[in-house]
Amino acid sequence: MLSLGQNIDRYTVESVIGSGGTALVYRVRHNQLGTHHALKVLSISSKAIRERMLREGRVQATLRHLNVVAVTDVIDVDGSPGLLMDYISGPSLEK
Repeated sequence: MLSLGQNIDRYTVESVIGSGGTALVYRVRHNQLGTHHALKVLSISSKAIRERMLREGRVQATLRHLNVVAVTDVIDVDGSPGLLMDYISGPSLEK
């Protein structure tokens, strides 16, 4: 788990947005631009899950649709891939 205020690459962790079975999603701020993004980081260590997440990122990066969050980059987070995505402000789908 990342700590609030921790620097990852050129981003600073500001909060936890959510979690699922294999990953945590954080709101991060780009240190130079001041823009907010979502960073999805694996919470389990598995080669198969890591490869699946990278495939997910590649596919999602090619899609442009109002109902799909864009993946804009992949960064290294302590040896695991982190998918950098557009941050969408608002309530969760659960709410």
